[in-house]
Amino acid sequence: MNVNRIATDAPVYSPPKAASVLLAHMLAAVLCQGVWYGVSSMMAVLARKRFGAGDWQTVMITAAVPTLMILSIFWGDLLRRVAIRRYLVIHWASSMLPLAVAAVAGNFWVLLACHILAAGGAAGWSPISGDLLKGFYTDRVRGRAFAMVNSAMFGGMMVVSFAIGRGLDHDESVFRLYLPLAAGVYGVGIWILCRLVRVTNLEGGRAAMICTQEPLGLRRLLAPVAHTRRVLREDHTFFRYETAFMTYGVGWMICYALVPVLATDRLQMSYTEFAGSTQVVYPLCMLLMTYPMGWLTDRIGPVRTSGLSFAWLAVYPVGLALAHSVGAVAGSTVVYGTAMAGVHMGWMLGPVALAPSRDKVAEYVAIHATMVGIRGVFAQVLGMAVYRLTGSFGWSFAVAAMSFALAAVQMFRLEGSIRSRATVAEERSRAGTASELEPLAVTPETP
Repeated sequence: MNVNRIATDAPVYSPPKAASVLLAHMLAAVLCQGVWYGVSSMMAVLARKRFGAGDWQTVMITAAVPTLMILSIFWGDLLRRVAIRRYLVIHWASSMLPLAVAAVAGNFWVLLACHILAAGGAAGWSPISGDLLKGFYTDRVRGRAFAMVNSAMFGGMMVVSFAIGRGLDHDESVFRLYLPLAAGVYGVGIWILCRLVRVTNLEGGRAAMICTQEPLGLRRLLAPVAHTRRVLREDHTFFRYETAFMTYGVGWMICYALVPVLATDRLQMSYTEFAGSTQVVYPLCMLLMTYPMGWLTDRIGPVRTSGLSFAWLAVYPVGLALAHSVGAVAGSTVVYGTAMAGVHMGWMLGPVALAPSRDKVAEYVAIHATMVGIRGVFAQVLGMAVYRLTGSFGWSFAVAAMSFALAAVQMFRLEGSIRSRATVAEERSRAGTASELEPLAVTPETP
């Protein structure tokens, strides 16, 4: 495939209307991320009930996806090296073909290996997602457009999760059918995105950059790591944003690791009960709240939206600690879903807004996603270790609640700092304008 040709060809069709782009983007989100999240969210319960996975084996499943987000900086580097459509195809092959192979798994370790490979490929979604959002939509409507795309994705996740739960309750071997089917459906979504990239001419201007990249080698492979450190050191605002999200992520990882254990050990849920109380309630709340949160983000910004969401999220682990029924878990998930609608806005739109220029968006999103991997390495292990040592979910969920509350404080302080600097900059600008005009006011007229 000729990369230069892909990068420079003019679109075959006239530029599409914004509504057409949004609708196609929403459909692609359903077929790609709706399917991925629906399948991956049921993997831990499938591993425990079908393959007899223990607590630490369950952590290996739940930690794989967030931990391997650490690869996002390398995916972001790849995105700068190849055409967008080629990148999308590589992403599909690396994330979904391992899942298709997992359909033949006969034991937990084969399932885990395929899941880990798929998680590594899935890390490539965040960099391209930020790039598409920046390229498809203007700053004025990006929050609402992202909300609509997310709403579609969560609707797809809700349907897929419930269907998988019902199917597994009927026959646990149904995973041998739905895993390769998911890979095919995801491929259709990738094809739609490739068409969108072409008709919107999103590749325009990338040819020179792609052709002049340094040849691939060890130095080039390690360059994103050094570059990440440099960006975080030089951009203090972005560093503080990442610090707040790191703190929040500790709580999120603990809850994410322990919910499947809570559901199967304490509550003895069936597949359908687990899917219904968590993987259906959560995306339903996200579906209902994502657009309002997108509207809010367009008005108050991703930093303040994230802070408010972190504060509300602190209630979620408290509810889980007290839950002794399927209904109680569903109620806690309502809190989780409504809060995460705002967190999701801040998670993606924060790096997009803080990136200093369009060409830096994918890089900032990739760095942001990589931080997920770093906290995924230790936070889930921490949560499970506390649970195993104490024999109680309460202590682990208490740590999670404190993490959410502290993250809210950090984000509110960052918002205050940003507003203070903006006020100072505005006052200096006004003072500079006044000083320029002042001589004109006192200089006498010449005859």
